Amino acid sequence: MGARILLVDDYKLWRSTVRSILEATRKFRIVGEASDGVEAIEMAATLLPDVVLLDIGLPKLNGIEAATKIRTTCPESKIIFFTQEQDSDVRSAALATGAAAYLVKSRAACELLQTIESVIVGSQRSPDPTEYTSLEPAILSRNAELCHAAIKPK
Repeated sequence: MGARILLVDDYKLWRSTVRSILEATRKFRIVGEASDGVEAIEMAATLLPDVVLLDIGLPKLNGIEAATKIRTTCPESKIIFFTQEQDSDVRSAALATGAAAYLVKSRAACELLQTIESVIVGSQRSPDPTEYTSLEPAILSRNAELCHAAIKPK
């Protein structure tokens, strides 16, 4: 049924929206959801997902520390950091864990699906949002708008 994905983010609405986007393609299957770094490590070791979509700002254990442990226990799982963090030092530290990709959430509507597909097939090129047509752009844009509205600081 497609690539097995573990979603890790402390914000439930964001996880739910990402789940609906990914499962709508029928190319991906969400095998678990974790809301903190410790839970992510435990679930990854149990579920052995193909891809771990991992936020950085997590409770209990941040995403960078969790990625380091996940890479040890599940070396076959590809890690994609999926975060709001845009700082270049944070990005460098995240990628130094051996992660396959780093995606900023604000680019989700344009790049999420292509990034996952590229990582799964082992492509090292940057995602080109114009190449991905598996879903109607309106669906992706509307889901991204809902996520952005939900996570905007009040």
